[in-house]
Amino acid sequence: MSMFTFLPTSPESLADLKAKYRATAIVPLDGMWEAFTGMANQFSINDNKGAIGYCAVDDEQKILQFFVSAPANAPAAFNQAIEWLDVASAVVSTAEPAFLGLCMDHQKSVAEHAIMYHLADDMVCAAAEFPRGMAIRSMDKPDLKTVVSFAADTIGADAGWLESYFSGLISRGELYGLWQGSTLVATGECRPSTTQPEFADVGMIVGTGHRGKGIATNILRQLISESAALGLKPICSTECSNIAAQKAIAKAGFTAYHRILEIAF
Repeated sequence: MSMFTFLPTSPESLADLKAKYRATAIVPLDGMWEAFTGMANQFSINDNKGAIGYCAVDDEQKILQFFVSAPANAPAAFNQAIEWLDVASAVVSTAEPAFLGLCMDHQKSVAEHAIMYHLADDMVCAAAEFPRGMAIRSMDKPDLKTVVSFAADTIGADAGWLESYFSGLISRGELYGLWQGSTLVATGECRPSTTQPEFADVGMIVGTGHRGKGIATNILRQLISESAALGLKPICSTECSNIAAQKAIAKAGFTAYHRILEIAF
C-alpha cells in the first residue's frame, strides 16, 4: 500500500518547505542550479495529514531537489518518488547531505558535473585591470539586443531565453559589460540571492576572440568588488569540463569546495 501521494504544484506554494530544505545545506546552494530547480516540475509530498515535503523533477526525469520534514519518512518517500515519477537520475550537490545520501542508495554511476566555489573570509583580492581601450560599466536597456546577440553567439543559448534572463538582470542593475569602443567584449553578472541573503552569485562570459588575455579573471575581480560594495559574499560555479573557466576562477581568488554530481539510478 502506498504511503504517500505526489501532487503537482508551484514553487511559490512550497516556499516554506524550500526554506527548510536550504537550512539543511552545509554551504550556500548554487544560484544557477536553484534557478533550474525552480523551472522544473514541482510536486508536494503528502501523507494522510497533508504536505510533508516536496520534490522537483525536470523534463529529462532528473530529480533536482527532494525534502521531507521527518527524516524517518525520507527513504520510503524517495523510493516511491522514483517509481511514481519515473525518475531516471539525480543532480545533487555535496552540500545537500540528506538528498545526496538517498541518491547514493540507488546509484548505478556517479559523474562530477560542476564545481562550486566560494571566497575565503581572509582572501584579499587584487583590483580588476583591463586591457587599454576597454571599459566596464553597468548595462542598460538599450544594450539588451547587443548582449543577447553576444551571448547567443558565444555560448549558443536560446535567444528568447537570453532576452528574458538579461532583461531581468538589467532591470535590477546586475549585469555589466566590458566594451572596446562600441564592441561588447565580455559580460559579468552579480546576482544578490533572493533565497540566501548573505550571498551573491557571480558569473562571466568572454567573447571567443578575447580569451587567454586575463579578461575572465578581471571580470570576476570586478564582480567580487561589486559584491563587497553590497555587503555580500560572492559564490560561483562552472562545469567540470570548462578548464579555462576553472583557471580564471582560481586566479580571481576563489576556492573550490563542493561539487554538483549527476547520479544515474
